[in-house]
Amino acid sequence: MDKHEEVLKEFSRARLNDEAVNVERVYFYKTDKRVNPKQEEPFWLSVGELPILVSAPHAVRHYRQKKIKMSDQFTGSIVYLLNKLTGCHAIATTKLYGGDPNVDDPCIYKEKISNFCDIKKVKLVLDIHGAARERLFDVDFGTNSGKNLLGKARIVEILERNFQDFGLSQISHDHFPASGPNTVANYAARELGIPAVQLEINKQYRVPAQNPQGFHRLLGALVKSIKELT
Repeated sequence: MDKHEEVLKEFSRARLNDEAVNVERVYFYKTDKRVNPKQEEPFWLSVGELPILVSAPHAVRHYRQKKIKMSDQFTGSIVYLLNKLTGCHAIATTKLYGGDPNVDDPCIYKEKISNFCDIKKVKLVLDIHGAARERLFDVDFGTNSGKNLLGKARIVEILERNFQDFGLSQISHDHFPASGPNTVANYAARELGIPAVQLEINKQYRVPAQNPQGFHRLLGALVKSIKELT
């Protein structure tokens, strides 16, 4: 059994697919009920030990151009589990609060990230999103044509190697350019001086009940990458 199979075996024992479904149901419940962010906290934030922050701004439904947009299914559960598995920091939206964390300016989600990163001296932001099943990639790494890496090309090299090792071999770069000035990744790089990558993950790997092996492989690639990037 090679090292990757061993990691996946441990994940299977932990029944992470079942846990992901439970986490999604409890923390990232999909509803059109809007909350007032001044009265009810719309974000989940968990402090870790590693200087890496994983983010899921579209873990629940959000508003864009006055319309409710669907969530990126299971991205919240992914960052929740990464926090538990690696000890990295994690943040995700949990409530429909009237904005879009990846578009808005000003933005209370990014302000929360800014304050947290300053206090905890975060060194890298991985912003996790969901891509549709029909996309012709397993994962897309958005770096704003490398600008958001702030000279640290090694970050994407590590991510790409690990995703390929775990069987997610269809990789693209900047399919979603992440070049908009208000994306979480671009904001982190430009305003906070922190290297950042926007990861767009194909839905086929974000359905733990239907594709538990694919979900395990996704988590394996992310866990190994986070540990290497620390």
